[in-house]
Amino acid sequence: MGDGWGRSTAAYEHPEGDEERQGRRGSVLLVLVGLIVLLGAGGTVVALVRGGRVPDTATVPASAGLVPEGFLGDWEARVDGAGTRRLTLGQGQVGERVLSLVVDDAHRHCAFAAELAQPPDVDGPLRLGAADVTSGTCTPGAPSLLTLLPDGRLKRESATGAGSLIYERSAETP
Repeated sequence: MGDGWGRSTAAYEHPEGDEERQGRRGSVLLVLVGLIVLLGAGGTVVALVRGGRVPDTATVPASAGLVPEGFLGDWEARVDGAGTRRLTLGQGQVGERVLSLVVDDAHRHCAFAAELAQPPDVDGPLRLGAADVTSGTCTPGAPSLLTLLPDGRLKRESATGAGSLIYERSAETP
């Protein structure tokens, strides 16, 4: 048998039958399809754990962690003349990203993420590292401290003493 260029292709022929090769190809294809379905299902579970939506940064892990239950979920603050701040807290260990923050106002849209800086006490407060910019042209944020207030709101204050902001539970969080 030739290749049209005067060379023999017998060395390239596979000794197995066509049926066996097709069976192997089918098995490989099934494994690949299974992996794709598994990855898609994992993404759906993460989105549902986050309240049915994925934040801009998609960095808040859905794994078990150290963040007390009362902190978890979506929070929102409206700042007169400075737009809206949407904060999402998820589970994580020290060094993992647990905070996702989106700032929207008339002049900018920025997203930030921050890691858990140290293990919290049972009821907090949470100490977060500096907030990295994940989208937009904003200045990174200083480390912060999160405290649950007796009325159910969340206080985020700068560890440098530069200020604080009070967040309320988002209507999207049950």
